[in-house]
Amino acid sequence: MKKPEYLIVGAGPVGLIFSLLLAKQNKKSHLLELRKKNDAGSDNRALALSYGTKLVLENLGIWTILEKKITPIQSIHTSQKNSFGRTLLSAEEYNLPALGYVVSYGDLSKALKEEINQSSLVKISYEFEVSAIENKEDKSILYGRTKNSPLETPLLILADGGKNNTDLIQNLKRKETSYNHTALVTKVTSEIPPESVAYERFTSMGPIALLPNGPKEFSLVWTGKDSDIQELAKTKKNVFLEKLHEHFGDRVGKFIDCEKFITFPLRKIVLADFPKSHIVVIGNSAQTMHPVAGQGFNTGIRDAHALSKLMNESESAYIGSESFVNQYYTSRKSETKKTLFFTDSLVNIFSNDLVGLSITRGFGLSLLDNFRPIKKFLVNKMSFGK
Repeated sequence: MKKPEYLIVGAGPVGLIFSLLLAKQNKKSHLLELRKKNDAGSDNRALALSYGTKLVLENLGIWTILEKKITPIQSIHTSQKNSFGRTLLSAEEYNLPALGYVVSYGDLSKALKEEINQSSLVKISYEFEVSAIENKEDKSILYGRTKNSPLETPLLILADGGKNNTDLIQNLKRKETSYNHTALVTKVTSEIPPESVAYERFTSMGPIALLPNGPKEFSLVWTGKDSDIQELAKTKKNVFLEKLHEHFGDRVGKFIDCEKFITFPLRKIVLADFPKSHIVVIGNSAQTMHPVAGQGFNTGIRDAHALSKLMNESESAYIGSESFVNQYYTSRKSETKKTLFFTDSLVNIFSNDLVGLSITRGFGLSLLDNFRPIKKFLVNKMSFGK
């Protein structure tokens, strides 16, 4: 009997990892990617990997390929501008090798594709633009804009990072809410090197995250009100570095240099309804969240892992059925809802600059630093999504 081929729309890290998870089960998959073949390899954006994501990559044999290009996060320092409060989380305190890891999008993509090139069970088609998707009683059918032959599959997995392909699927509804925030992303160099410490600094202009990225640089993610961040992005390099120092403080000394800015609007997107059979949506296509807690990408990896696990435990005829699809979404609903609530709570609490609330936050950070159960909860949330 011929093996079914599972179609995956999107060959970003989530789609690539999912295809490799299926290959370990001796299942065939076909990745369909809109971009050109080597486009992702030059993408230097930083990805924060949780410890749980590391375990998935180790299981796939990817970690050893990546190890020299990954920066571990040994501790996370959280503070607030103009406040006495601060919290320090350390990997050593919780018997973990690291609280997280930083790798570039391009390096991760290259490593995953190297592994895929060794597999006869995974195929990738580049410059493939999806033009239509039909959901039949026993399968999904996908059409490419420049391809003549339709592709059929018992299960179509949408992992395209929230692009417009969801609009092609009947009975798939997404609820979108703007945070009215923009993110500015760049790399910065400071007088004091990172030394495997990540910083989260809450300021009147929004949260500033500095992630260690190599021995000398930090990856910066500064989020705040649209108008504030867009104005910040227009400033000259020396003015920007002075403003960053003004808001961040002296913990890493003065900021010496930075790379080109990338900005993008921040939205919360969740599935309000989904097709009852033969289509599953994972990663940022299923839920897009504020980057303040670094949970979006890792939630997508947990989606991929949970779906592959369910497929491994299911009979072939069951995969793609209404019961199968419902079982998957039910298994992910609770964690996703809690993670979105956790992320939104951080945004709401730390983006309000009222004086009274600022004092309360400072007291809360000091209290948290001495309250082990809550710190353990935060470490579990960041490491495993629990």
